[in-house]
Amino acid sequence: MTHPQPAAKNAGAVQTLLLRLPDTLAAVLLFVITVLITAQVLVRYAFGGSLVWSEELTRLLFVWMVLVAAVTAPRMQVDFLVDLLPPRLRALQRILVEFVVMGLTIILIQGAWGMMDLRQFDIYIALGISVSWVYLSLFLAGFAWLLRSLATVVAQWRVLSDPT
Repeated sequence: MTHPQPAAKNAGAVQTLLLRLPDTLAAVLLFVITVLITAQVLVRYAFGGSLVWSEELTRLLFVWMVLVAAVTAPRMQVDFLVDLLPPRLRALQRILVEFVVMGLTIILIQGAWGMMDLRQFDIYIALGISVSWVYLSLFLAGFAWLLRSLATVVAQWRVLSDPT
């Protein structure tokens, strides 16, 4: 079961940094979420107080963390039949699948844009920022997913156009 990854095996330093950036950002967000939840528990049970803003911020950061991490997550594929195909036909099938994925991702991006516009004046009470920040994460993740799909199409196109 091989899953095509658009990342080059001999990536340069800048390319490697860019490929690791989403995972690093997700790890930092997880750390911040952990610190916020720990502080919230300590303040509530040790001091009897409350950090009103920490719950809203934790929820917002959690959404961002999941979507950032999803950029580099391996895709779920049931491809045991596809792996039986000859390499060029397999590449063609993967290109067609990526075009379907890209089309659905474009619909997702449009929906995120619409929700950002619709909710731009809704405010998180404790944070004082727009609820659109949640949908911005989906909007940006959608573009990252499009780039990933495009890289996969390019990689599979090379396999398809290889004369051997």
